[in-house]
Amino acid sequence: MLNIRMVSIRFKSIQLVRKAAVYILLPLLACSCQLVTSDYDDSDLGNDASQYINILISVSADNRPVTRGPQGGEYGDGAERGIDPRENKVNDITLIFFKDAHGINTTSNEAEVMFVKKYNVHEVAPGEIPDHHIHKTTEPYSVRSNEVLYTTGDQKLSETLLQAGETYKVLVVANADVSISVGDKIKSDGSNIGVRDRLTNAFYSGTGLGVNATDFVMTSENDVTVALVNPTVKKDENKAIYYLDCIHMERLAARIDYCTKGATYDDNYKGYKYTVGSSGSFLVVTKVTPFNIYNEQEYLFKRVQDAWPATVTTYLGDETKTNYVVDPKTALKIDDPSISYVNPISASLSSTSYAQVMENVHVASAITDDDGYNNIIIAYPRENTLHPESLLKKYATGIAFETKFYISASATPITRTYYHYLRHQGESTSGSTYHATELTATNLENDIATCGSLPMNYGIVRNNIYRVDVSGISDIGLDIHIKVKKWDLFTHEMIYM
Repeated sequence: MLNIRMVSIRFKSIQLVRKAAVYILLPLLACSCQLVTSDYDDSDLGNDASQYINILISVSADNRPVTRGPQGGEYGDGAERGIDPRENKVNDITLIFFKDAHGINTTSNEAEVMFVKKYNVHEVAPGEIPDHHIHKTTEPYSVRSNEVLYTTGDQKLSETLLQAGETYKVLVVANADVSISVGDKIKSDGSNIGVRDRLTNAFYSGTGLGVNATDFVMTSENDVTVALVNPTVKKDENKAIYYLDCIHMERLAARIDYCTKGATYDDNYKGYKYTVGSSGSFLVVTKVTPFNIYNEQEYLFKRVQDAWPATVTTYLGDETKTNYVVDPKTALKIDDPSISYVNPISASLSSTSYAQVMENVHVASAITDDDGYNNIIIAYPRENTLHPESLLKKYATGIAFETKFYISASATPITRTYYHYLRHQGESTSGSTYHATELTATNLENDIATCGSLPMNYGIVRNNIYRVDVSGISDIGLDIHIKVKKWDLFTHEMIYM
């Protein structure tokens, strides 16, 4: 997660200072920072003081993942770090300031962007890390520990349009170019698309298959209030500093992993080998293929609705066990053939472009968890959310396991493919273990299976890791265990202004 605060550094003695600050936190677990104030007199600063901003971002490097089943809600039962440095890299941030008491959920047609600017960042040396960071009492220690920081360095505050004594709301976008300008409305009005309704086709650089993804695009999980009053003065450094609340940030992409728990890689059979019973039989997973990968645009800023159909839509709202995260086309996912999916489900799922062949990726695309198991990164899909009547076959993202079953080491293997639609929230009666069905022409004729009444039962939500392992093998197929984790890469520190 990413927390950013801004601190105003130097000021001219005859000017009343214009300053802004923001504290940004990128996904997973919540973090907050406390506003630190002191009486301010511009005579406390020297005549040679100049105006700068210095934006600092802290990235979590914690390596103790906490697993959870798909029990629903904003945070579920835990979080997991991103892979450093590829998933944890921040190149730049864009800050978007506006005024409205209700923030991004404004009902006003007048609320508009007052200042927007993009800043590059670079890593901060350990000796330069400040200590002004107060965590939430509910925040786990694993989120607080081991931070990597980035900063913009000193930037001229005089180049902003912000005014001392004023209060702003701030949204943040990381690692992306955004077409947002001063004067743009926050709320859509007629033909003008508001900032909160903007769509994007940018998620990362690369294909998003296996480990081929970098520069992940991230946006605010909430908008923060910035009041430019009562800075703390560091007279010896000729600086005035604001310590402000946090903004939570999250990636627009999700991640799918195949966890090889219970198996070992076997060079002779070119895959992950599972023992079946005590008769010498075994099963080898040779390929894992993602299917029904959503290929449409995504909302830049997350939104949820209270029911289906909605009575209330909340921008940057928390997910619960009873509401719905929605993408731009969720409502159309009943029988709309125009919605684009990559690698639609088929009888063979034989596309070499999307199949992750274990022989090729068991080292290159693997990460190791604390228990020593290999987790193979399968893909970084886009958000793909469904509603109760959405047809699984047409719209649900999933993965298919291509397997070879050996009665004995010398026997001719039987090749079978098992498919599993990814769950986001599981039914309370079945926990997080599900059955993977054999992929056959007969099964594919089932065009009427839907998501069902449980909100968010199936689907892909931004900034979550969907990790699937084979927990059991029987004559009728594979038992699949799924963990859905909030993807916690950043615990971001202050932005100084």
